[in-house]
Amino acid sequence: MFQRYLLFLLGLFACSASAQEPACPSRLFVSGYFSTVHIYDACTGAFLRNLDTRTRLNGAQAMRLGRDGLLYVVAESARAIHKYRPDTLEYVGLFASTPPMGPLGIDFAADGVVYVAGYDSNDVKKYDSNGVLMGAAFAAGASGISGPEIGTMFGPDGNLYVPGYNSHNVIRLDPRTGQTSVVVPPRASGIFRPRGLLLDAEGQSFFLAAEGSGQVMRLRIADGNLGEFARGLRGSTMVAYAPDGKLLVVHDGGVARLDPLTGANLGTLVAAGSGGLSGPTFIAVLPNANTRTPDRSQIGTQYWVVGNSSFAGNVLAVPDVFSATGSAFGPDLRFSDLAVKRWGSVRIEFVSCTRAQFSWDSTGPGSADFGTGAYEISRFFVNEATDRCQQQGFAAADKSWVNGHWWGGDARSGEGMFLDRRADGAAFFAWFTHRPR
Repeated sequence: MFQRYLLFLLGLFACSASAQEPACPSRLFVSGYFSTVHIYDACTGAFLRNLDTRTRLNGAQAMRLGRDGLLYVVAESARAIHKYRPDTLEYVGLFASTPPMGPLGIDFAADGVVYVAGYDSNDVKKYDSNGVLMGAAFAAGASGISGPEIGTMFGPDGNLYVPGYNSHNVIRLDPRTGQTSVVVPPRASGIFRPRGLLLDAEGQSFFLAAEGSGQVMRLRIADGNLGEFARGLRGSTMVAYAPDGKLLVVHDGGVARLDPLTGANLGTLVAAGSGGLSGPTFIAVLPNANTRTPDRSQIGTQYWVVGNSSFAGNVLAVPDVFSATGSAFGPDLRFSDLAVKRWGSVRIEFVSCTRAQFSWDSTGPGSADFGTGAYEISRFFVNEATDRCQQQGFAAADKSWVNGHWWGGDARSGEGMFLDRRADGAAFFAWFTHRPR
């Protein structure tokens, strides 16, 4: 089956390299409100370095990857949002200086608009991709919100979810209509000072961290059902997935590990005060950036890799992605000339009808050794299938709307991927890019 697709695969872009295999594929970024952003080994918890000085990141809060592939960090006390390269950790520049709103949370809409939660202003402000303030997404205090928090984020339904620290609730904004509504009423299930949100692996629920009550909750998106997942987590502000699939949660001034199925506390990953950490708020796990030596037999001027697998819910994980070289189009085509090699693996998690999180791992034996990475992808064309998805709902059984072309936006122009999904969930995946000049 693969031979029919792989005859098109020729070449690859050149990469800088280091032959050493990293001990851990990811780094853990932890915002210290009274310190700065600290970086740790996401597997061992060992302190690696600081992202930047406290002077620039005074009052560090939410961190998210933007649609341009850069890491955006909110500095509440400095009233600023800064950009960094997530691979080299190089400072890129100031995204925006905010009004006296108490900026805490940040997330990115599919249309490029940036949403910033204001703790003091009791609203969410909108910025364009150049950091220009566009105005408020909703009126201050809408649906009873007070103290919008770090977990402010878009859900798979395309709505923006906003926890309220002082109102002890969660509200939802429909950016298409500008209307807000209450998702979690104040003090529901005993929550006190909710802060962090994380979409679970199935894309059906949020983990909700409540600092004041030391709880992590499960919030079902479809109907707003709220149930307790874990308790006894003093100072729990944010949750993230570790590289091994365990959950990480801010707890007692550090970061603890939780069983993702039972919520059981599996012990400390980052101790309180490690690397100078003080007042941890937001945590994020990002791929470790390592230069490596690619397999030169898989290098040329264009590059395609392909694979097939089956969907599990809203996730397509393709454990074996292949490249091929050595053949030609037309009458000179000979399948016997193809050199088919395993390139690595990819994972796509759809979070709405038009957005998904894409990641890859090309490390270790049996790979092309191109490293790991991740970025957000979106629908290249919004078409009839997209309209159908939005009408019937993201969670509907019909998932044929995923078929077609997806890409990472203008910042990754010239690169994209194709998906072809059958009714039984089986899918074909192709990713193409180009070698830089």
